[in-house]
Amino acid sequence: MRRTDLSEAVMRAWARLNEPQRQRFFEMFLSAAVRLDKLELRAWLRRQLREPPLVAIDPARFTISDSDIALLLRAVGEAAAEPDRDEAKGG
Repeated sequence: MRRTDLSEAVMRAWARLNEPQRQRFFEMFLSAAVRLDKLELRAWLRRQLREPPLVAIDPARFTISDSDIALLLRAVGEAAAEPDRDEAKGG
């Protein structure tokens, strides 16, 4: 397993956060720092690096295949072909 400097990893992750995420993480960190000892706080930080919002987003996970696009277009076409619910009720 590759060793990573924990403070460096946290700072890199911190740079990716927007302002509300930074505020929320800061409050969570402060709460954890008050109640945990040194080793528990370190474990808490490591867990945060594996979970959102500090985890790096992999854009490949959001790739849409051609078959997904075709399925989406088919569903939209079917929805557009159905009569409007309000018109069907007479309203």
